[in-house]
Amino acid sequence: MRKASLKTGAIVTAIALSFSSMGWADPLAPGKPAGVHAAQMGDKEWLVFGGVAVVLAAVLIANNGDGQHASVPAQGVSITTPSTTG
Repeated sequence: MRKASLKTGAIVTAIALSFSSMGWADPLAPGKPAGVHAAQMGDKEWLVFGGVAVVLAAVLIANNGDGQHASVPAQGVSITTPSTTG
């Protein structure tokens, strides 16, 4: 039973790696950074601050109000039952 599950796991892993982009990627050049410096030098801070602003606005909008709702005036209810005379 254990060998069958190991074979199944190996097959699933091989298929997943063959379809992933990591399986087809070129190897990194030796001695060069793996892209960390390029990511740190990017000017994408506005995306982070924009995301924080959107979340903050959503929280403020969701919590807007004090929970007091306008009261609905009560309307009188009249019940009429038909009389059956025979």
